[in-house]
Amino acid sequence: MSTVLVVEDSRSQRECISHQLKCSGLNVIQASDGVEALDKIERNLPDLVLLDIVMPRLDGCGVCRLIKANPETRNIPVVFLTGKKQQLALFSRTLDRAEAYVSKPWQPRELLATIKKVLLNANIKFDRASADAWTEYGILNLSTIELYQSSADAWTKYSTQIVKLYDASLAAFDRALAIQPSHVNANKYRNKVQKIRGILMKKIEQSQPCKVCNYYYGKDGINCAVHPGGRPQEICRDWEFN
Repeated sequence: MSTVLVVEDSRSQRECISHQLKCSGLNVIQASDGVEALDKIERNLPDLVLLDIVMPRLDGCGVCRLIKANPETRNIPVVFLTGKKQQLALFSRTLDRAEAYVSKPWQPRELLATIKKVLLNANIKFDRASADAWTEYGILNLSTIELYQSSADAWTKYSTQIVKLYDASLAAFDRALAIQPSHVNANKYRNKVQKIRGILMKKIEQSQPCKVCNYYYGKDGINCAVHPGGRPQEICRDWEFN
């Protein structure tokens, strides 16, 4: 039984699509945004990813780029699901990396036919990746970090995800060096990332977590951006990734 990861920030649409796929004999897992999707892909290695484009935190295009750049997931087919036709031209380069796309509002028969066709044509190859491929994947993770850090409150909102991306970059550069120890770019970026990550970890160790959620790092450990009033009944929106 093939497994499809449905990535859609609208809960009602996500549940509707998942129900249709399950009734068609497919195994389904769900994610509500790009960050959760990457975590589910790493844990489950689905046979296909059905991916919305416009989502919070990390959009579908960013997820697709990371999937296709990662030597371990690049052969997983991606089908985009989008209701904004005007964005197709804007995201044309990313769409070229996807196997197909379905426009909203989708028709159940069209959606199922597209997914089954892509699954049928998918030729999953777990070949040994080159050092260059692993290095490119590590660099792409660093580019994703830059997107997070462009936000004014990046550290209070995305500190855990930023550290995870640095770890993924280090792991990618290590894989590259295991294949080709003398790889110039892999060595250069690995040393750079190790230094930056060390500084970040010291910053975390010197900071006290938010007293409300015990997760985000707020100023002087009082409260974080998610809890400006320090109300204990509030729950961090990223608590499940802690």
